[in-house]
Amino acid sequence: MKKLRELLARDHLYGERIVVDLCDNSEQAVAGSMFGALSKDVENRKIHIDMAIARGAQYILQEGENNYTKIENGVLFFFIKNVRAEWACIVSKFFTSSFENTVAITGTNGKSSTLDILRQIWIGQGIKAASIGTLGVITKEGCEELPHQMTSPDCLELNKILWRLCQNGIKNVALEATSHGIAQHRVDEIGFDICAFTNFTQDHLDYHKTFENYWNSKARLFSELAVNRAVFVVNDDDLYAEKIREIARHRGIKCVGYGYNSSDVKIIEVSSEKLRQSVKVSFGGREFSYILPLPGVFQVHNSLCAATISYFSGIDMEKILERLQQLRPIRGRLELVCMFRSAHIYIDYAHTPDALRNAILSLRNYTRNRIITVFGCGGNRDPQKRILMGEIAEKFSDIVIISDDNPRNEDPELIRKMILAGCPHAIEIADRKIAIEFAMEMLSDGDTLLIAGKGHETNQQVGKELLEFSDKEVVLKKAKIEK
Repeated sequence: MKKLRELLARDHLYGERIVVDLCDNSEQAVAGSMFGALSKDVENRKIHIDMAIARGAQYILQEGENNYTKIENGVLFFFIKNVRAEWACIVSKFFTSSFENTVAITGTNGKSSTLDILRQIWIGQGIKAASIGTLGVITKEGCEELPHQMTSPDCLELNKILWRLCQNGIKNVALEATSHGIAQHRVDEIGFDICAFTNFTQDHLDYHKTFENYWNSKARLFSELAVNRAVFVVNDDDLYAEKIREIARHRGIKCVGYGYNSSDVKIIEVSSEKLRQSVKVSFGGREFSYILPLPGVFQVHNSLCAATISYFSGIDMEKILERLQQLRPIRGRLELVCMFRSAHIYIDYAHTPDALRNAILSLRNYTRNRIITVFGCGGNRDPQKRILMGEIAEKFSDIVIISDDNPRNEDPELIRKMILAGCPHAIEIADRKIAIEFAMEMLSDGDTLLIAGKGHETNQQVGKELLEFSDKEVVLKKAKIEK
């Protein structure tokens, strides 16, 4: 419970009124709670406000043209111009948390891998740490799934998670900051000590409409959500890194880069051997070498992003690089599932043009024969990337099989047709299970099968139905049957 006047962003005083709990789901309202009516749909909002009041909510926060309040039948209504920003402020004050290091990682690709590597480094140094993102809420004790498959949980859920982690003694926490999460104020008011940028390529134009809007959402993490004493970590091999550096200069914040083109943490040499990579870097006038037990040059960048964050969280670089050599595989990120008929089978979460290109090209280094790629594109997502992903798959793979990948509320046949416009020689098999099994039947000695798009996911969304489905389980089941 909190006093109302302690939660409000502006200087409103309402005596000793007590707020018992917060909710943004009207079904969870209780006597004395505050309901955040965040929906933009006026009719839908009214239905849920009435439901919350019927359940005992005494405070209602909703969108309004101007900021004002009114009392009606004992219920206090707040009309707020930017209701999501106000809600974030209230939620952060209700569920307070504090950590030694609070980290946000943003970028089109690489967030999940960087986050997982960072958490592994911290835990390897005996630090109680947690990561929050696509793979769930992960601590040394285990993993819990995030609700609604959100990479960035909604504002209330995120702050509850952070509060719980703080109560359990977590010292360092890192999370994925998506463009949606930033734009919708889900990660406001947390106060990030270290903010990292992995890369910027096409994605989410269904939501942001333009590249400029997409970029501005990402950039807001650095311009507004980082604390004044923060450190920025940027991929200097990405063209947009300089834009982050401009923000850093404007705010007087330290900015450190990594990559081939960096003068900070500079990649000198990378060589691949089997499923490992030998990496040589320079940092602080010294050269360091380490063996990265993850395939893919993009994972070298992700490991250095995590290493740089770790260094500025207080760990010696020698200890960091030692820990990098002991990394466990990352679920669904160029993950080797098994060998089948003397061929390697990988699953990967790649669902953008750049990520798919990186995954296929990375596997070229480990493939003696053909690369067979199975993938699809999600429904109700950026349609412009479908033909691009088709072109990439056809250009860099030997055989391409197009199948369904979370069609959601779109016609899956039309999605496949858009992809096939970029890869006219591909094989079309709608049923993803059949597509994977068909691809496995084609394998021979020295081949590689890449199953892209879903990675760690354990379901397939068709319309409003969430059906149990796992690329990994399909592969393992067929491989077991043929043994």
